[in-house]
Amino acid sequence: MIIVRGSARARPGMRQALADAVLAVAAATEHDDGCMVYEFSVDLLDAEIIRNVEVWRDQKALDEHMTHDHTITFMATVGDLVDGQPQMDIVSAG
Repeated sequence: MIIVRGSARARPGMRQALADAVLAVAAATEHDDGCMVYEFSVDLLDAEIIRNVEVWRDQKALDEHMTHDHTITFMATVGDLVDGQPQMDIVSAG
């Protein structure tokens, strides 16, 4: 099992655009083979920060997810919407 945790701060004025991009990729990704959890949330202390948690069956499933059109589109879009670099931690469990 692969666990991915991340967060990104929206650029000023881009919070809704970031949320829209997140909603689109989440709706498509929940059907990816090997996706067990793919969730996003807003930080309660700072609404400009969006956090994510992903759980994948294995590295192969995560690698395949990264090749899907919805993921490629999200990655291309999100760069213009976030302030600085998104934070991402990947842990292999079990």
